[in-house]
Amino acid sequence: MIKCNVTACGIIVSSAVEKQNKEGGKFLAFTLVVPIEGKDKSVKELHIGVTTEGDQTTAANYSAGRRVTIKGNLYIRKVEEAVYYNLRSEGAIEQNESSAQDRLEGSMEFRGKIGPKGIECKTSKKGSAFKVFSAFSSDKDGEKRAFTWVSFMVNPSVECTVEAGNYVEVHGDLLLDVFKNNLQLNCRVNKISPWDMNTEKTAPAAG
Repeated sequence: MIKCNVTACGIIVSSAVEKQNKEGGKFLAFTLVVPIEGKDKSVKELHIGVTTEGDQTTAANYSAGRRVTIKGNLYIRKVEEAVYYNLRSEGAIEQNESSAQDRLEGSMEFRGKIGPKGIECKTSKKGSAFKVFSAFSSDKDGEKRAFTWVSFMVNPSVECTVEAGNYVEVHGDLLLDVFKNNLQLNCRVNKISPWDMNTEKTAPAAG
């Protein structure tokens, strides 16, 4: 599971349309594009599927070409080779002037498994020590599974006693980068702890 609490500012590229959930409730859905610039100065346009409260009477507020700022929960999920970014808005969506800066920033909550390299110790150019590791989140679509990798950086002040193959829950700052036109998910760790995936599987369904 990868869930991020974010603020996103970008341009709507597909106008809002009314949809219904399983309970018959109405909501609006549209697509937002946020350009992400990498350290190598390459730019990747990130397409985000947005859902928000409303119906066809308010859909015109979210027409293609408008620049908006949205706060809410961003869910990152992989199906086969495609990664989907779905943002559920919370609160009012802000209409912006064209001069508003593109951005996608916030925090990440991650549950998954640490990769085979485990925890590696690094030293910055300024001589500061830190730790890094990679971990993947697993998504299931029918009988197929797909894995989304995230790179994590751990500051010395954060206790980190996990190792390769451990299942972990991580909370930290969402960091995005682009390398050779590929979007990379990174996270600066604020807290890391063991995660028992069996607890989630056996938990009773909500409601």
